[in-house]
Amino acid sequence: MAAAQYLPDAEFAPAPAGARIRVATLLSIVAGLLASAAAVVLIWRDPHAPRPMIAVVGIPPAAMFLYWRAARIRRYRLVGNELLVERAFRTVRFPLDSLLSVTPDREAMRRARKVYGNDGLGAISGRFRSKRLGSFRAYLTDAEHAVVLRWPDRCLVISPHQHSFFVATVCKRAGLSR
Repeated sequence: MAAAQYLPDAEFAPAPAGARIRVATLLSIVAGLLASAAAVVLIWRDPHAPRPMIAVVGIPPAAMFLYWRAARIRRYRLVGNELLVERAFRTVRFPLDSLLSVTPDREAMRRARKVYGNDGLGAISGRFRSKRLGSFRAYLTDAEHAVVLRWPDRCLVISPHQHSFFVATVCKRAGLSR
């Protein structure tokens, strides 16, 4: 819409991490640390194992930490007529042209199957499929704050912290009635 050019940019923090993300992150950290501790014990018990190998055991937890940092959603931004989902190393753009609807939906992730992506370590992101929404992309931190954006050819689920204000702002920017 032409009016969207005159609206100031808006920034929205992601919702605080929901239970699904907190549990998945905690279980991943515990599993990674237990595996590393077991490897240290096995290396230490083997008299023929070179002692510098113990330093290599620190690589998986460091890799998990980096993955967690990269997976987290930093913010959602409305710039011009686009929605930007900002992550540590990547920004995903969604033009608001031809947006059909924006609705809060706490049940958006219910019975959704992951096709590809991350299902809880730092965020829920990637491609998913459900009977209700069909094929969709998700970039969220808490399913309780989910907002579904629909275009004629795609669907997106995100979770801004102030989801009611986000919905009103996107509707205004895209020229939709609420």
